[in-house]
Amino acid sequence: MTAPGKKILLIEDDIALSELIADYLQEKGFDVTCAMSGTQAVQYSHEQEFDLIVCDLMLPDTHGFKLAERICGDQHCPLIFLTAVSDDDTHIYGLELGAVDFIAKPVRPPVLLARINAQLRKQPVVEDAAIVELGDYKLDYRSKGLYQAGRSIALTNQEFDILWLFIKFSDSPISREFMFQQIVGRPYDGSDRAADLKISRLRRKLVQAGCSDLHIRTIRGRGYILSLDNHA
Repeated sequence: MTAPGKKILLIEDDIALSELIADYLQEKGFDVTCAMSGTQAVQYSHEQEFDLIVCDLMLPDTHGFKLAERICGDQHCPLIFLTAVSDDDTHIYGLELGAVDFIAKPVRPPVLLARINAQLRKQPVVEDAAIVELGDYKLDYRSKGLYQAGRSIALTNQEFDILWLFIKFSDSPISREFMFQQIVGRPYDGSDRAADLKISRLRRKLVQAGCSDLHIRTIRGRGYILSLDNHA
């Protein structure tokens, strides 16, 4: 299954690899924009919106993590890193930064395509109720913004998507398996802690932002649920 017309920003300085990936994805119906450096990627991110970003970690003028921090304000889409680095700390930091997946080099285009399609399939369709209010909080799906009493609370796109997921399924806890599937885009294998790490980071960020009455609670044996404490 492919997503014809979806726009991909490919950030890769290896010309041969960039051409290999771009040609393959274009054959599958994607609209691919290639950036050879962080500077080019920032420029393209200012000029247009993308449905997904594929980014190499090691670029000639910056690190992929630093670049992600720069362009996340312009782009509201999943980010997949390409990397030859396999240590856990690197992957954990990238996931906490907002990446949805890591793909090891050498890249196999069919595997990359499968990961891209998995992410695009799980992106929710904006419903008529694109703005939801919870107490004095407001979530705006189109801008991926969380607001409290008029002030904006800084979240990554994926952190917002997690909150939106809680709102969408507010009547019952969300299981770790379902949360993992929605966040990462593939079935839970029983050991990957990516979803737990993102929940922990979001909890810390809400506390640091002064949202002490907005809680992500763990329900033993059932999963997570979002609650608002009016007496915090």
